[in-house]
Amino acid sequence: MVSMLEKSKKSNFKKATISEIAKLAGVSRTTVSRVLSGGYFVSKNTKDRILKIIKEKEYKPSIMAQSLRTNRTRTIGLVLADIENPFYSRVAKGVIDAAETKKYNVILCNSNNDIELEERDIKTLMGRGVDGLLLTTVALKMKTIEYLLDRGFPFILIDCKLDTPGVNYVVNDDYFGAKLATEYLIELGHKKIFFLGDRKLLSLRERLRGFKDTLVDHKIESSNTFVPQKFINMYGIYDIDKIIEYIINREEKITAVFAGNDYLAIKSIKVINDNGLKVPEDISVIGYDNIEISSMVKVPLTTIRQPKYLLGKLAAEQLFEILENRSNKEIKRIILRPELVIRQSCKRIGNYKS
Repeated sequence: MVSMLEKSKKSNFKKATISEIAKLAGVSRTTVSRVLSGGYFVSKNTKDRILKIIKEKEYKPSIMAQSLRTNRTRTIGLVLADIENPFYSRVAKGVIDAAETKKYNVILCNSNNDIELEERDIKTLMGRGVDGLLLTTVALKMKTIEYLLDRGFPFILIDCKLDTPGVNYVVNDDYFGAKLATEYLIELGHKKIFFLGDRKLLSLRERLRGFKDTLVDHKIESSNTFVPQKFINMYGIYDIDKIIEYIINREEKITAVFAGNDYLAIKSIKVINDNGLKVPEDISVIGYDNIEISSMVKVPLTTIRQPKYLLGKLAAEQLFEILENRSNKEIKRIILRPELVIRQSCKRIGNYKS
């Protein structure tokens, strides 16, 4: 039961308005609005005075009113390809930290590597009035890209290099990273190398190209070194157990696996062990991403480090620049450089000869 005193307090409580804040501070409503939007073009003394009054009065601006007035919600949408993959959680952390600095909100969706769900997420977020989108897509439809471009809707791809006119992205140099990984395996004497990843996924396309080109450069046969399509369903999901069994039971033995990401690499090592083989004694495994757990597993994973947090942070910052300067139509594309991290999951099996 609510006491009479509590009832009295509730009845006497009156929510402060922006007009009252302006009157108490001796400024205009516009000046208060500027302070609430970040304090641009307002002196420090005036800004501090207004913020003190806002705190005392426990003033909370109406997001709905602000969005109606500015035609902006200060909210962005982030579509993650797979929230269970630690790579994407670090990307998301970079996005969220950058958004907090700029006083933006983030609505997060997980497409679960489902191209249809990804498309629905994008349209749902647009319907909710987000100002822009960040997409960590794996297999985005071109018609979805065209849908966004035709409407002039601000978006940036993360870790997905798509050189289509009008498309902005922040990516790791996956081609260079894949060459680093493949060159390292070749230097260890490996020639029978298997690329574990869906060749159709946008996020793996450059890694696959770097892998294939490196094999060609070293005159190494590259046929039958990819996942047969029968192991990949329409959502790009792999049956790891069957793929590893396929690799192990091949007449032409594979000596090394280059996994398209650490998540796949770590799963592969488990299945290899479950089949009575050891890494790296029987099969070497190299990953890609350098997620935190890659150094903590039983056999620490050799991998390619890409700056996951920085990918998210830079992508968000680029999107905010677009949102705050709509007249600037300059395409924003950033390519970051990866590094090889050598641990214990790869073994030398011979002397390297070019």
